[in-house]
Amino acid sequence: MRIFTLILCIIVLIVTGLPLINKAEWWIRIFEFPRIQIAVLALISIILAFIYIKLKWIYKAPLLLLLIISLVYQLKFVVVYTPLHKTQAKDSNDPNVENSFTLMVSNILMENQEKQRFHSLVKKINPDILFINEPNQVWANSIKQLEVDYPYSVKCPLDNTYGMILLSKLKLTESTVNFLVQDDIPSIFTKITLASGTVIDFYGVHPEPPRPGSDTYESDTEILIIGKKIRESENPTIVAGDMNDVAWSDTSKLFRSYSGLVDPREGRGLHNTYHVSFPLLRYPLDHILYSKEFGLMTLQKLENIGSDHFPILIGLNYEPDSDNTEGMEDTNSSEEAEVEERLENEEEESV
Repeated sequence: MRIFTLILCIIVLIVTGLPLINKAEWWIRIFEFPRIQIAVLALISIILAFIYIKLKWIYKAPLLLLLIISLVYQLKFVVVYTPLHKTQAKDSNDPNVENSFTLMVSNILMENQEKQRFHSLVKKINPDILFINEPNQVWANSIKQLEVDYPYSVKCPLDNTYGMILLSKLKLTESTVNFLVQDDIPSIFTKITLASGTVIDFYGVHPEPPRPGSDTYESDTEILIIGKKIRESENPTIVAGDMNDVAWSDTSKLFRSYSGLVDPREGRGLHNTYHVSFPLLRYPLDHILYSKEFGLMTLQKLENIGSDHFPILIGLNYEPDSDNTEGMEDTNSSEEAEVEERLENEEEESV
């Protein structure tokens, strides 16, 4: 048990320290995901080390201190997404039918054969806007049955798990499918006209995840390119999709502060959407972020549709005369320089 405890302590310290390295390699970035799981292992390590490691306190105390620091460090990332933390996005204070809408985001899993479960959920929830990640042409053909209720659409079905379809009851204009960084990974941009006539910007995204043999530089850059567009337009904006990144990662936080968008989960709960089949290994990978003009009416994780992701639903109300955010942080000079450097590098590589 002593050897097991020592190995566990070493693992906890290593996986806690790796994300401190400012690199985009997958084997570093992947350890930003399981903050909760690492915190649990750190707690177990502290208990086991206290009981089973028989060393003089001059040696044992520093080890316990490092493990306690690791535990606290991991928890500081996730406590933001619990009721112990204040909410950054305020609830709507003046719901208005003409300015309110619901948006459902769902990674349906391209190989998912239970299409009727998805269709039944959409019928039941009846969102105003539906954004779908991972549809191929088979899924696109199946989804056509929903189009009677959704007269507006932007479609880009693909067989590489990065397809996307946007369906809307609200008018869509200036819609484009963009390949910002990689020519096989799209994103969607469109303008949505609310019943009141207000026009808002919408970005649908699904960048690559960290995985063996690749880094996350390109997927990070894709998000930051969109962040710059949002920053320059200053229009009311929503960004949604399976971002293949956790809410507390450095890139996610940098994107939100740079673009001025809020995460409604802060202070309300993690709303972990992935992985459906492994409750102990779930992360908040599907995001709906928005600018300060919107008040939150509802936010909920929906039922299993046979995918590896749970769908997520949000209800928002456009309130242009209110700042519906609290405690937002702007990027500092070093973060601004980091974003600009990444974007400049991407422009040079694309020439």
